Amino acid sequence: MLQLTANTYNSPRKLDSKHEECLRSAELAFAAWSSLTVAARRRFVQNLRRVIVEKQEEIIRTIALETGKPVTEVASQEVTAALEMLKFSERAYPRWLKERRFRYWRPGFWTKRSSIHFEPMGVLVVIGPSTYPFSLPLMQAVAALLCGNCVIIKPSERCPQMAALIRRIFKEAEWPDGVVEIIEGGGEVVEQLISSEIARKVIFTGSYRTGKLVAEMCGRYFKPCILELGGNGAAIVCEDADLELAARGIAWSAFYANGLSCIGTKRVFVHASVAQKFIPKLLKEIERIRSGDPLDPFTDVGKIKNGDILLNLRGLVREALANGSRLWTAATGDTRDPSRLDFEKPMVLLDDSFSSHAISAAPSQSDLEVETGGPLLTVRQVTSLDQAVREVNASSFGLGASVWSRGFKKARVVARQLHVGLVWINDSSVGQPQFPWGGVKHSGWGRLFSQAAVSELTNVKVISCDHRRTSLRKLWWFPYSSEKLEIFMAVNELVYGPKRLSVLGRCTVKMWRFVRHLKRQF
Repeated sequence: MLQLTANTYNSPRKLDSKHEECLRSAELAFAAWSSLTVAARRRFVQNLRRVIVEKQEEIIRTIALETGKPVTEVASQEVTAALEMLKFSERAYPRWLKERRFRYWRPGFWTKRSSIHFEPMGVLVVIGPSTYPFSLPLMQAVAALLCGNCVIIKPSERCPQMAALIRRIFKEAEWPDGVVEIIEGGGEVVEQLISSEIARKVIFTGSYRTGKLVAEMCGRYFKPCILELGGNGAAIVCEDADLELAARGIAWSAFYANGLSCIGTKRVFVHASVAQKFIPKLLKEIERIRSGDPLDPFTDVGKIKNGDILLNLRGLVREALANGSRLWTAATGDTRDPSRLDFEKPMVLLDDSFSSHAISAAPSQSDLEVETGGPLLTVRQVTSLDQAVREVNASSFGLGASVWSRGFKKARVVARQLHVGLVWINDSSVGQPQFPWGGVKHSGWGRLFSQAAVSELTNVKVISCDHRRTSLRKLWWFPYSSEKLEIFMAVNELVYGPKRLSVLGRCTVKMWRFVRHLKRQF
């Protein structure tokens, strides 16, 4: 987590000379980079993809050592995901960034030809997380770069080798100097970047607590930002669900990325009619999860490197146990003794106390800022889907959820009622390049990836041209008159009113009076 505090941005921060040089370099490179066609920018992305494939073994190992995530998962969730997004973006952005022309077939607008243009913003700042230190900042940066922007990437300070790795990849892909700059450091660097007049927009991925401070700083300097923040992901298991499928999917979604994925499942609401069948299946799947060395390709859950997360997790679990909860682990079974727990291995809370605390309908401010990071899953029984929906929506977060049911129509009805940004039916936590990625409530704002990102990463400009070759005044120009008032009211009745035929005759008379008025005027 970035070490930002509420009292550290009372005045603009003076940039270190090294960071100032990076920003100036990006600013100088912007003119040439933004003038390139999208097809020309795409060739640089293709080179980047080639270098990533060539160096994937080094990338995978570095990420595994920095994050503690297992190498097999890193290969798919970081490297494959990034490559797929890059390849998709190479094809999609030239189409999405094209000029869009349109006409409006209403009286007074027949001669107008209008178009929408997407122009680069300038230098954007991408602040990466420690959970996905490679793929997320890289994919976000490439989206901004294809839109014609230059980018400053600040990887997580908890992954010190990542900055050098990303810098080397772009250099070997032969990107122009200044187009992509990598800056290292912690919260003090973020404050300096946000306060700089060169930075036009900030893209931040991280915790709600830090994201709130970033948003406050951006507000102080009147700078737009996109916030990809935490989640408290929920799964609803319906009475007609495929219980084997649901158990396997939820076990993966809850504990992949060492349980630290913002989109992962943290809460399960299972219908009481199938709970006694589902819960043993879920625990059996979790029991099969193999914890260990992140460099071992057979490891499913690795090691948590962030001591703050483990400390927070211990506090939450001990509080739940003190309140009479039962905790299940593969090693100990049900237990109420915190001294017997290995907080890096999957744990399941099987009663309501912790779940109710975490999703209280009226939580305290401290509760709102607590994100349950780590390998902990809560399971709660519900008596109806309406109750499940209420429990899911009571959370302060709204990033992702899943619905498990054989009734696809019913599942879609439930999905539409959930206050989150992404919902999966009979799957969970898996992205596609076409998804507009983002959440609601305390999970942030703005959307990245997909066509929705174009409006986030460009200045949208409209150009409207009137092709009428006449010097006549527009009807809505000065001077105003009683005749104009009559004609506008007649148009409103005739074109937009519910009884258009009944007023046709009256409107025709008003139109004729106005034509005679125009003849006298011109």
